[in-house]
Amino acid sequence: MGNPTLLSIFRERIWSVNRERWFRKVVRKRRHARETGFFDSYPDFFSTSVIGAADRINQRYRALIEANADIISGRRVLDLASHDGRWSFAAHKAGAEYVLGIEARQHLVEAGRRTMQQYAVPAGRVEFVQGDVLTEIDRLDRGRFETVLCFGFLYHIIDHMVLLRKIARLKPKNLVIDTAISTLPGSVIEVNDEAVEHESAAAFGDPGNPVRAIKGRPSTAALEMMLKGAGFSGVRYWDWQNAGIQRWNDLEDYYVGKRVTLTATSAT
Repeated sequence: MGNPTLLSIFRERIWSVNRERWFRKVVRKRRHARETGFFDSYPDFFSTSVIGAADRINQRYRALIEANADIISGRRVLDLASHDGRWSFAAHKAGAEYVLGIEARQHLVEAGRRTMQQYAVPAGRVEFVQGDVLTEIDRLDRGRFETVLCFGFLYHIIDHMVLLRKIARLKPKNLVIDTAISTLPGSVIEVNDEAVEHESAAAFGDPGNPVRAIKGRPSTAALEMMLKGAGFSGVRYWDWQNAGIQRWNDLEDYYVGKRVTLTATSAT
């Protein structure tokens, strides 16, 4: 794909604004009761970090874990930027043989370890390493993991191809990504920066400004191109619009197309 034209950018912006207005004026005002889900059975995760609304985390569980049970159950799973261990735990409960989480923030690593004990996860089944994902992933042996999870991390970095190539070096069979994206047309990456003090933001600042990090949101076209360049194919998106969701109040980014969930398979 070529670079987007000014007209295509303008059209996208108009579409995006109208979509957001429709969401806020119509969709969000629909009255539906909150549905219970996976994390309601494990309430400790609602206090170990900023987890968001219960509806959101439960619907994400359906898309990220439940829908990928076939590539998680019985597999060795690597959870990148594992936060407080919520998705590592969910993968374990989905039948993963072993899960390793890499997380930069020490207090989140400690929270994850405590919660695994609280919910009686057998020793050695879910483990965590504290450190920079881009550094720690190089310490892992090729072929050790069959499925890699990359949830809520890709859009907090600018080194997308570096990360994808490091993942590809491990030779996993499957990669699951959940990320915010740019809705601009074409193969583009929207570059911005953010403060690093909040636990839901980038963990490390940049050399020129240690309290802020440069990050990039790729468009789906750019993301697919980078996945292909790193050796991944068979990209398949979770269809949020047709997932039977009644209460969208806490899922605006998915509803308006600013966040996606996808799986990809190794081409080798």
